[in-house]
Amino acid sequence: MLRRLKQETNELKQKRLTDRRINVIFIAIMVLLTVLVLRLGYLQIAKGESYKKAVDSNENIEVNESVPRGRIYDRNGKLLVDNTSKKSITYTRGRMTSTREILETARKLAKYIDMPTNALTERDKQDYYILTRKDAVDKLMTKEYKMFEEGLLSPEQFDETMYKKITKAYTDRIPDRELEIAAIYREMSSGSQLSPQTIKNEKVTEREYALVSQNLSKMSGVSTSMDWDRKYIYGKTLKTMFGKVSSKEEGLPKDLVDYYLAKGYSRNDRVGQSYLEYQYENVLRGKKKKMRYITDKSGKIINTEVLEEGSRGNDLVLTIDIDLQKKVEAFVDKHIGNLRSGGAKDMDKVLVVVQDPNNGDILALAGRQIDKNGRITDYHYGTFTSQYAVGSSVKGATLLTGYSNKAISVGETMIDEPLRFEGGLTKRSYFNQDSKVAISDKEALMHSSNVFMFKTALKLAGTNYTPNMSLPSDITQAGLKLRKGLNQFGLGVKTGIDLPNEVAGQTGVLKNNPGNYLDLAIGQYDTYSPLQLSQYISTIANNGYRIQSHLVKEIREPSKTDRLGPVKKVFNGKVLNRINNSQREIDQVKDGFDMVFNREEGTGYTSFNNTKVKSAGKTGTAEVVQNGEARVNSTYIGYAPEKNPKMSFFIIYTNQPVPPPWLPGGDLGRDIINAYFDDKK
Repeated sequence: MLRRLKQETNELKQKRLTDRRINVIFIAIMVLLTVLVLRLGYLQIAKGESYKKAVDSNENIEVNESVPRGRIYDRNGKLLVDNTSKKSITYTRGRMTSTREILETARKLAKYIDMPTNALTERDKQDYYILTRKDAVDKLMTKEYKMFEEGLLSPEQFDETMYKKITKAYTDRIPDRELEIAAIYREMSSGSQLSPQTIKNEKVTEREYALVSQNLSKMSGVSTSMDWDRKYIYGKTLKTMFGKVSSKEEGLPKDLVDYYLAKGYSRNDRVGQSYLEYQYENVLRGKKKKMRYITDKSGKIINTEVLEEGSRGNDLVLTIDIDLQKKVEAFVDKHIGNLRSGGAKDMDKVLVVVQDPNNGDILALAGRQIDKNGRITDYHYGTFTSQYAVGSSVKGATLLTGYSNKAISVGETMIDEPLRFEGGLTKRSYFNQDSKVAISDKEALMHSSNVFMFKTALKLAGTNYTPNMSLPSDITQAGLKLRKGLNQFGLGVKTGIDLPNEVAGQTGVLKNNPGNYLDLAIGQYDTYSPLQLSQYISTIANNGYRIQSHLVKEIREPSKTDRLGPVKKVFNGKVLNRINNSQREIDQVKDGFDMVFNREEGTGYTSFNNTKVKSAGKTGTAEVVQNGEARVNSTYIGYAPEKNPKMSFFIIYTNQPVPPPWLPGGDLGRDIINAYFDDKK
C-alpha cells in the first residue's frame, strides 16, 4: 500500500514537471509568435513604404541623358553659336553585368564598327591581356599563386607582381583587331551602372550606324542615338570668348567634381570650361531627358521608358554686334600690317574695346598677339585679363580729380616748363622741352602737357611748384586722393564684366616715392586693363556715370524654331557710381578732348579730324621696356558723336618703337568710328 502511494506520488511529480515544461515551451512559443507578429507589423506598417521604394529602385531606375546646350546670338538676333548633331553609339551597363558579359558584347560590337585605339594606355592593354589570356597569365604566375595560397603574398602584392610580369613584350602581341575590342571594352567598363556611356561619337559612318541599329537585339545594353557638338557660325571670330565645353571623355573638371555632383550633374556631363560657356553654365545647360530602366531581379535591363522629354538650354543674346566685330578684327589685322611695315617690328599686342557708353554694352572687343616671327593669334580675352601702363590717356581723369578735390579750378592756367627738383630730378612735357608756355586746362589736354598734370598732383599734395624744390617726403594721403579719383572712373578697379578672370590692374606703393606719384598723374605708374580704359572714357562720355560692363544682354527661353524664344531676363546697364564732379567740370574736360581730335595742334588731329561724325578723345604714350630695350605703349580713347555719344572705344598697341616718327595708330580708331556710323546709316 505504501509502495503504491509512493509510486503515485512520483508519477504526479513527473506529470507536474512535464506540465511545467510544456507551459514554458508554450509561453516561449507565444512570446516568439508575438515578437514575430510585432516585427512583421513593424516591417509592413512602419518600414513598408521604404522597402517598397528599395525594391522599386532595384527595378525602376531613373537616369539622365545629355541634351544640347543653349544657343548664343548677337544683339541683332544673328546666330553665333549653335549645336550640330552627330551619330553616337552608347552602352548602358546593367546592375549585375559581369566583366565577361561586357567583353562578349564588345566582341560583338567590334564586328560592326571601326574603333580608334590611340586612347588605349599600357594598363588598358594589360587588363585586356589578363582578361583574355588566363592560361598564359596562370603560367606566368605559378610561383605567386602558391605563395598567395600560403599567405605569403597579399592581394595587392600579387596584383603588383602580375602587372610587372605582363610587360610590353606581351601586350605588343595583341593583334590590331583585338585592340579595337579592348578599346570598346575600355569605354564600356568605364561607365557607371545604368548610365549611358558613349562608345563612339566621332566619325560614325552611315554604315556603322545602320549595322549597329539593325543588330541591337544581339548586344544587350548597346544603343544608337544622336549626340551634339558646338558649331561656331562665324568660324574663329570670338571663338575664344565663347569659351570651351568639355568633351564626354573629359566630363566634369577634376577640381569642381564635388561642386557639380552636388548640383545634380553626372561625372561624364559636358560643362563650360571657360569664359561665356563657364560663366553662364547654369543658363546654357539643358534640361536632361529622364529615362527609366526597368530591370528584372537579376539586374538585367528588360525595358526602358521615357519619363520626361529633355530640352536644350536657354539662349544667350549678347551685346556684341557681330558685323561690327568682324570689321574691327579686319581693321586690327590691316593696321598691324601697316604699323609693322612702318617700323613697329617689336609690337606684340593690339587690343580694342568698343562699347555703348550709355548702358555698358560691349559692342565689339578684339585682341591680337604677334610673335617675333610675325604670326598673329587671337587674344580677345586680353582686353580684361591683362594690364598695361597707358600713358597720357588718363589725364582727363587726373584733371577731374584735381577739380573734385579743389586743387585746381575750371579754366585754370599754368606755366608749362621743365620742372627741376632738388637732387637733379627734371620732368618736362614732350611738346615743350625748354620753354615756358602758359596753357589752360583744356589746352593741357590738347597738347598732352605732363607739366600741367605734375603741378596738379603737387597741389593735391598741398604744395605748389617752385624751382629746385624738394618733393614731399610722404605722399601717402595725396596718393590715396589721386587713386580714389581715378578709381571713380574704373581705373584700378574691376569693371564688373560678366566673365571670369578679370584683373583689377596693378597698383604700386605710394608713400615715400614722390617721383612715382607724379608719374601716376600721367599714366606712367599704375597699370590698367583695356576694359577699364573703355569704362573710363564711357564715364566721361555719358557725363559722369560709371556703368558696369557686360557682354550678355538677354536670356531667352529655347525655341523649337530658328526664331528667338520669349525673354526670361534682361540685363540693363547697372550704374556703379557717379563721379564727384559738376557738369561744368565734365564739360571742360570734354572740350579738351574735342580739341585733341579737332584742333591742328591736338595730338589726335591727324587721325580723327575728319571722321564721318565729329569725335573727341585723348591719346597716350607710356614708356616701357621690352627685353632691355626702350619701347612705348600707344593708346587712344574716344567717343562719337562729340555731342550725345553713341559709341566709345579704347585702343592699345604694346611695345611700339620710341617716337619719332609717330606711327599712325589712331587710324584704327578712325576706321572703327566710320564703320560704326556707316552701319547706323
